[in-house]
Amino acid sequence: MRATESLELVGVGLANVAWVTTRTGIELLRFGRSSWWWRLRWALLRTWVGQTPIGVVRREGPASGLSEEDLVYGETLPGTAFDLLEALEVEPRDIVVDLGCGRGVFPLVAGLAFQARAVGLEVLEGFVTRGRRAARLLGLEGVDFQQGDFRKAPLPQGTVYFLAGTCLEPSSWAAVTRNLADATPPKARAASLSQSLPSAEWEDLGCREMAFSWGKATVFLHRRRPSPRRARSASQAHARSKGSTDPSA
Repeated sequence: MRATESLELVGVGLANVAWVTTRTGIELLRFGRSSWWWRLRWALLRTWVGQTPIGVVRREGPASGLSEEDLVYGETLPGTAFDLLEALEVEPRDIVVDLGCGRGVFPLVAGLAFQARAVGLEVLEGFVTRGRRAARLLGLEGVDFQQGDFRKAPLPQGTVYFLAGTCLEPSSWAAVTRNLADATPPKARAASLSQSLPSAEWEDLGCREMAFSWGKATVFLHRRRPSPRRARSASQAHARSKGSTDPSA
């Protein structure tokens, strides 16, 4: 590696540290009186002491079957997770599913701040093991972490889904969106990062810019449309019901 490239990497790293530090300060002002925010930071610190997410990716990524592009690591900040869950109108009755959850910030915030059940799906075992440890430390019995490839593995059943597709290569994005469309029930809500979900399956609920560990990105909000087959079945059932009760029949 050339000296200039090394200096560029150092510069990028320092800029990222400054960005995350600034965002943490902003979150402290917003959530400093909220116990969930402090508990989450404590649990992540305990769970990840002496380890880093990048270290997990480097150790386990080559055997995962995913490309380097798919394994680029970025994280949803706790305050952003809170804002996203609020925008998706998450309630305690919901089941939140994070596809490619990393350290599990999104499902952990769902359980801590919204009292919802949540599942983090992740292909790398190191994230799953530590995510479960964090959930135990926090006493979140309704938050679980499962190992699986979101492109082809059966997806956990939920009512709210989050998919960070910023660095996914096109074939992976196509596979996971097909899998998601097959797995989600009508009226399920979803947030996708940097790319909107296919309009044939998902109703557009707008978009907004939010802060993540690497900078700002666009988040697209959606609601699942009824599948054509389900819509036809419902229409036929309604017609049969109407015909059986029509006095003129």
